[in-house]
Amino acid sequence: MEFSIFFIIGTFVGSFFNVVIYRLPRDESVIRPRSHCPNCKNSIPFYRNIPIISFIIQLGKCAHCKKRISIQYPAVELINGLLWGWAFSSLPFSEAITVSLFCSILVSISWIDSRIYMIPLDLIIVGAIIIILSIIFGVLSLDQALLGIVAGVFFPGLMMGLTWLVTRRQGMGFGDLQLGLILGAWLGPILMILTLFLASLLGLIAWILISIFKGIDRNRPLPFAPYLTFSAISIFIVSNYSTTLIDHLIMV
Repeated sequence: MEFSIFFIIGTFVGSFFNVVIYRLPRDESVIRPRSHCPNCKNSIPFYRNIPIISFIIQLGKCAHCKKRISIQYPAVELINGLLWGWAFSSLPFSEAITVSLFCSILVSISWIDSRIYMIPLDLIIVGAIIIILSIIFGVLSLDQALLGIVAGVFFPGLMMGLTWLVTRRQGMGFGDLQLGLILGAWLGPILMILTLFLASLLGLIAWILISIFKGIDRNRPLPFAPYLTFSAISIFIVSNYSTTLIDHLIMV
């Protein structure tokens, strides 16, 4: 029951962040005007703006102009719903608030980065505010957050520097370092290191697969935020069910 309630809440949060994903890179207000079709500009009434359900009922098309709606909208709503449902049914309430809100920010960052290869500073700042409030209210440990920041910034920064020295190319962007900062503060040093390893592995696999189908292009950009986000959330969830392994790593 608890999962279902917060799943529904999470889908509505995802609906709001769909607006953020669309408008923030365009420097548009995320509040005004109300939700509308980006093609015909008609406002969407509340009864046609029900997360996931409206997309299914309308067969993935705008009710006015019949233009196809991006799969992004139900996907973001579904992902947020699952994350919120899991957080509030598996974690203490105060931690669930931090995790659900922070994950919604991460999903938005990832989606924007995958589309325009840019991580909005506004979302990084919101994520940092969530982390700071979580530390103030005792949800996160200040010591672990500081060590996590070191891991989240130092290692990517080191890789970035080595890549530039070897190839004279910037392998990562400064937005990735900013993302590493807030991820490290959330996860702590051990989980952040595991996140960086998994994200790098996934990024390498993706680059190889893309190169197989589209040919090798050393200058082809590859957004790193989606791999960081997927790895961070996955490792965080797994750590909640595999505390023995994590505790052993921390002790070592």
